Amino acid sequence: MTEPDPFAPEALAPTLAARQLPVLPLHLVGVALLMSAVSIAVTLIGWLMNDVATDATFWLRYVASYWLTHLLMAGLGVYWLANVYMERHRLASYRQPAGLLIGYGLAYLLLPWALGFASGQLYVWLYQQLDVYGTVRLLFGFGWLLIFCLEALLPLWLLLHLFRHQAEVVADDLQVPGATLAWCFALAVVVGSLQLAGMTTQLLSGMAYGYELQGWEGLVNLVNAGLYLLVAFFTARAALPAQVRGFNGGRLAAAVAITLSMWIGSALLCGIVLLALLWFGLGDRLVLMLFFSLLQLALLWPFTRLGLRWGYRVHA
Repeated sequence: MTEPDPFAPEALAPTLAARQLPVLPLHLVGVALLMSAVSIAVTLIGWLMNDVATDATFWLRYVASYWLTHLLMAGLGVYWLANVYMERHRLASYRQPAGLLIGYGLAYLLLPWALGFASGQLYVWLYQQLDVYGTVRLLFGFGWLLIFCLEALLPLWLLLHLFRHQAEVVADDLQVPGATLAWCFALAVVVGSLQLAGMTTQLLSGMAYGYELQGWEGLVNLVNAGLYLLVAFFTARAALPAQVRGFNGGRLAAAVAITLSMWIGSALLCGIVLLALLWFGLGDRLVLMLFFSLLQLALLWPFTRLGLRWGYRVHA
């Protein structure tokens, strides 16, 4: 029997096994998208039965962009909140998720109708009380965000908390693929840009932007969003490691906020320069708009890297 070598290096203590992201958030995203599709189908059938604007260009110009933005925002918001909640409470899964999924599906399907009726009455009252057209439209944009939180995020948080006694609590470290975080970051940037572009389009309707695009602003915003998504994703994917310890939704949201703040600031500066050039007649409108759009697309690359560096501290 040999004695242990006193000069041998001390053995490392066993570490906790890493666990992957839970699948429940993806199931909740599927429920949210399914209920959104059902709601859209019911609305579309109601419009067609009442012969409301059956022209195909109407759907492409106005309705399609709104619905696609809502679907993106719903899927991302549900996935983000579910992962943040489960990571914070160290929940690996829910043992019987059927009740949670069904309850959330019913709440997501029924709440928009009730909130839509209440918000409609509020909007009518605002139109009667406020005379400033731009202010009313801006309030409508923020009101829509509030309604989204009430119909999609608040019920999800309540149901996750209500069914928490069925969850499996673990102590393992959570390992998240860098590609998943990059997609979440890029989609958040796109959703934020679509919301800001939608409110800006409403406030500037009837001005040069609206005259040049002849009502196709929504579709143009979607095309721009697709380009922004690709740039933000590949930039974030290059900046993040293959595996990251923890989802860290708060820090990821901070990185998105920093990126959008710098990007919006540069857009405002470009807008001022654009207006000055148009005022002095130093270029064609469409050419200048295309140039500054490409400039904003290029600026998204350094702003994404800075946002992730300052807002999201990576733990590989």
